[in-house]
Amino acid sequence: MTTQIYAPNIHNFAFQLYQAANLDINSVSKDQDLNFIWENGNQIIQKVVKKDLKLIDKIDVSQSPDDRRVDLIRPSEMIGNSYFIEFDGKVSIPTTNQNVNIKGFARPLRFDDSYILWLNFRRPEEEPDNSGNNQKTDDVDISLLRSFNPDNCLIYPEHPLLLGQSLLITGWLTGLRDKKLTQTIADECLKQVLPDNYQLPNLTHTGELFGSQIFEYGSLNQLNNYQHILIWLFSDRATDEHFNNCYQNLINLFLFRTKVVKAYQNSCEIHGDLDKIYRKIEKEINNLLTDRYQKTSINEYLTNLQTKLKEFPQLDLQYSSLLRDLEENQNTIEINSQNYKDELIKIQEKTKIQNTIQDLSFLEKFSTNNCDYFYRQVQAYLGYFKNGSELLDKAINAIRGIVEIEQANSDRSLETTVQILGIGFGGGAIFSGIITTHIDKINSPLLPKNYFSASLILSIIATLGWTLLVWLVIWITKRK
Repeated sequence: MTTQIYAPNIHNFAFQLYQAANLDINSVSKDQDLNFIWENGNQIIQKVVKKDLKLIDKIDVSQSPDDRRVDLIRPSEMIGNSYFIEFDGKVSIPTTNQNVNIKGFARPLRFDDSYILWLNFRRPEEEPDNSGNNQKTDDVDISLLRSFNPDNCLIYPEHPLLLGQSLLITGWLTGLRDKKLTQTIADECLKQVLPDNYQLPNLTHTGELFGSQIFEYGSLNQLNNYQHILIWLFSDRATDEHFNNCYQNLINLFLFRTKVVKAYQNSCEIHGDLDKIYRKIEKEINNLLTDRYQKTSINEYLTNLQTKLKEFPQLDLQYSSLLRDLEENQNTIEINSQNYKDELIKIQEKTKIQNTIQDLSFLEKFSTNNCDYFYRQVQAYLGYFKNGSELLDKAINAIRGIVEIEQANSDRSLETTVQILGIGFGGGAIFSGIITTHIDKINSPLLPKNYFSASLILSIIATLGWTLLVWLVIWITKRK
């Protein structure tokens, strides 16, 4: 016997960044990127109900009221005061091949620096009969959920501006109170929504919200392939009433949650990049310490040092930029963690019944456990890698000092050489002057008979002798 539920819904909340310090929203290419969430949402609707809603034509992103939240539907597209773009269609129940009517809506929003697209696909609770009177619809097989996600279209593809998404599946359980059976139904809903070859996210959290059981899937320890999916099985009419009363707040809550998770995910990626640079810095510094004793030429060593003096500032700039990004993500986690807590307070106020506060522990867990952990972890990253920036500064200063010392030694060596040659040539010149006046009195079989040639040879010998003598005196002095 197949499992059936009443009036199943899929709510897909997608969040995209549209405004950032490094984002030029006036460029054409960026405009195309900014439309990603609307274009992808329109494709989802096309796949499910086979209708082109032309969603982007119904949206005006230039609207800018004073409120943080802005509904982006064009006034000309509104029906009454509704900010929902509604649609309908037919889908097939895979297990029975029965076609049933479904309805849905799209609601485009902007909140602070983010776009939000809320898509809904549902089996209505009521529909008109042949006489035009509304009648309660029958329970449907859970496999209907598969028809709401053909080709896994509900899962948004990766995109540089996509912050993330939350998938909320709701449905009514008629007369079922056994919690173990409820979890089995929730697991089955998850299997039906996602494709057969898709790796199902783990069940991470269960509890009750507004009187009905809710199940959360998606491990925050596996952020590389993270999907946030909630399955909320209604068993109390008050649950539906609270949901309808608080859906705006829940959207905000999901947005803040997504921003925190995305910031932590970015921090982990930055951690990897910083670690690579940090190891490279250590390796380069260790190489410099050993190169002095391996290089055969001081000029080669100095050239290598000069090269590092050019490379290290660029490395320092890259390293510092990553550190700033890490700090920005830490701030994002801190700000949106507080926003999340503030939104929980608003939900509590809205759902208070005769001064009785609703139990929101299911939603509070993310704030009390995950947010604090994320913040501390990024803080630890910053504490560790700030040492790398100091190490690089010290390395640059050390290299400059080594270059100055080696250059000074080289200059002193050159100065000594010039002194030795100067004395040698000077002594040779004096000796040459003396020899020239007495060359005719020197009679040696080793010298040529030509006076000029003989004088030149003796002058060279004298110059070499003086040079050798001065070098020997300096060498003995340095040794002492």
